[in-house]
Amino acid sequence: MSLSSTLLVARRDYFAYVGAWGFWLSLLTAPLIIALLIFAPIILARAEPSRVLAVVAENAADAETVTAAFEANARREARGEVRAYLDAAAPTISPAATEVFDAAPNRDAAIAAARAVVAAQAPSSLRAFPQPTQRYQLVTPPGETIEAMRPYLDGTQMLLDGRQLYGALNIRRAEGAPIIEYWSVNLSHDEPSNIARGALRLAMQREALAAQGLAPTEADRIDGLEPSVAQFDPRPSAGEGRVTIRDRAPFYAALALAFILWSVVFSVANMLLSGVIEEKSNKILDTLLTSVSPIELLTGKLLGVAMVSLTLFLFWGALGGTLLSFAAERAGDSILGQVAAAFLEPRLLAAFAIGFIAGYLMYGAIFLALGSLCESIQEAQTLLGPVALVLAVPMLLITPALDNPNAPIVEAASWIPIFTPFLLLVRAPAGLSWAEIAGMGGIMIIAVIVILWLAARVFRAGVVDQVSMANWRGRKNAKE
Repeated sequence: MSLSSTLLVARRDYFAYVGAWGFWLSLLTAPLIIALLIFAPIILARAEPSRVLAVVAENAADAETVTAAFEANARREARGEVRAYLDAAAPTISPAATEVFDAAPNRDAAIAAARAVVAAQAPSSLRAFPQPTQRYQLVTPPGETIEAMRPYLDGTQMLLDGRQLYGALNIRRAEGAPIIEYWSVNLSHDEPSNIARGALRLAMQREALAAQGLAPTEADRIDGLEPSVAQFDPRPSAGEGRVTIRDRAPFYAALALAFILWSVVFSVANMLLSGVIEEKSNKILDTLLTSVSPIELLTGKLLGVAMVSLTLFLFWGALGGTLLSFAAERAGDSILGQVAAAFLEPRLLAAFAIGFIAGYLMYGAIFLALGSLCESIQEAQTLLGPVALVLAVPMLLITPALDNPNAPIVEAASWIPIFTPFLLLVRAPAGLSWAEIAGMGGIMIIAVIVILWLAARVFRAGVVDQVSMANWRGRKNAKE
């Protein structure tokens, strides 16, 4: 095999792809799309104003109970957001800040009290201190009955402050038991009714306990009993061992990188498939084979598209690395900062690089071989079914791998070369040693060599001997 001929084929394919407008479009838009998919839900959730609700009840005590439940829910959500931040950014002062949060009379005062503790004891962690938004805001009902409030609920009429009424809870009594009716045009959302149901169910339990002679304060105490839960890592390298967001961040990063790797390998291999089918149907391959051998053509095409991928990764890597480094530096110990820093972890980057190179060569060679046997994309689709099923297997194992990276089925599958690129990445944060990573890399190298050898034979049969799915079906029908 001549190296110069292979490089000529690679050079030809490289400039053919990078010269297309679609390449530059994907180069520029892919990071924007990924950023939107990651950050749009967070931005939209924070940008959405509080949902305005009204509570109408025949029994004033029911209205007070439901209102108190929404206030408690808002305070609990704010506490969870503040506590998660403090555990990650300032774990030493988290207990003190949580204590003053719990002692404050209301939600806004609790947030301000916790913020004051951070400002006094860990001012460097103050810049990313969360500002929780209240999901629901209760207002005075604009009408005495649901019928009177219908124009406000369907958007025909606005409240005095210009806002639209998101929903209304109508609570009435039948034979002494409360009945909750939730009115809203948002048919798929039932959280307000669930909050009201939980509050009134607790009130009914208290009434039942009081009827048995148990004081309401004692009923509240019993209801508030809850164990304290903490998770610890027993490995010596874990220090004091308490598991925080910092320890879980690499798993989130590994999950994202595994999906990126899977989509990139599949899309790049599909480029090879489409390209070889198009060149075969246009007789371009016949012309190229007058100057190069089939193995040089196969290797050159793999190398050319690999250079295209390298160009993409250099641009995306430089852009993503800069943004992640900026996020890790500016966001500090916040959840965002720790997840951003996890993407730059050397073990993950090594697993991603090894996985892409091996995965691309294996699947790229397979797709090239399949393309050489097809005369059209329609024919290729009949062969892609089994390959697509194989590609789907590691995606099905990713969720179990995150739940238990050392599960026997996940560990065994990670040593199967065609699955290794993706499962190696997911298992890397679970404590894989460099020796294990090297071992999986060695197995993938052997698999790449075997697959390249087999793909070269199939490719030769397809482009030189003109073996195709159509010819095979024709000979099969003739025998029959």
